[in-house]
Amino acid sequence: MSVRSMLGHHWRRHGVVFFALALALFAFEWLITRVAPEAPQTQAFQGILQLLPPALVNMLGELTANFNAGGMIGFGYAHPFALLMMGVWAVRLTAGPLAGEVGARTMDLIASRPVSRGALVRAALVALLVGLALLAASAWCGTAVGLATRRSLGIAPWRYLEVAFVMWLLFAAFGSVSLLIAALHRQSGPAMAVSAGIIAVSFALNFIARSWPPIAWSRPLSLFMYYRPEHIHDAGPLTGDTLVLALVGVVAAALAFPIFSRRDL
Repeated sequence: MSVRSMLGHHWRRHGVVFFALALALFAFEWLITRVAPEAPQTQAFQGILQLLPPALVNMLGELTANFNAGGMIGFGYAHPFALLMMGVWAVRLTAGPLAGEVGARTMDLIASRPVSRGALVRAALVALLVGLALLAASAWCGTAVGLATRRSLGIAPWRYLEVAFVMWLLFAAFGSVSLLIAALHRQSGPAMAVSAGIIAVSFALNFIARSWPPIAWSRPLSLFMYYRPEHIHDAGPLTGDTLVLALVGVVAAALAFPIFSRRDL
């Protein structure tokens, strides 16, 4: 059994979910371009902000900073809905091929064939990374199609390719951590729960630490701190933030190989 055969197996199990996620991301990012404000709307909103108490303006935070066409489209890549769609694939595609197969007793049949355990992990990793790349591309295509029908905004879709790339890198890191967790578990349910919990806690920690100064020191512990769409198109994707995400992904994926190769099936 080759890695290609395993990829076909994963596709048959998860292909329908993939298409649903890709369509949802495309539609969501397209919708964001439809509601993005034009210059007169942005100016009117800024005038309203000047009438609000400063404390309320501070509470609104990034919402006020992103209330322009470019900022709102970029914020669409950090919206909880987009993050959830990417997270579903990162968790599902890693828990199923390893912990799921062990729990369902189908791993005994797979492992009885001439295929190494490392090849099983490699196939899951390839499916994870390729699937995430296609999902990020689908999101960007939604942005591109939407901007093509709103030329009055004067925004080129190419600037959001870098944002889509870093979104892929963020969930490649989360997915690699999820792959490591799946390599340690015997059931897909607990593995998915732990992986989803890590993503949820990381998201909450980033939000709370940014808003509450007493725990601001803990924000670097969240991977979401290193994903800032509003800065990516200015600073570019190759920054210290992306280096952290890449390092986490590489280390977690590298650990999954020896752990799964030595564990009891």
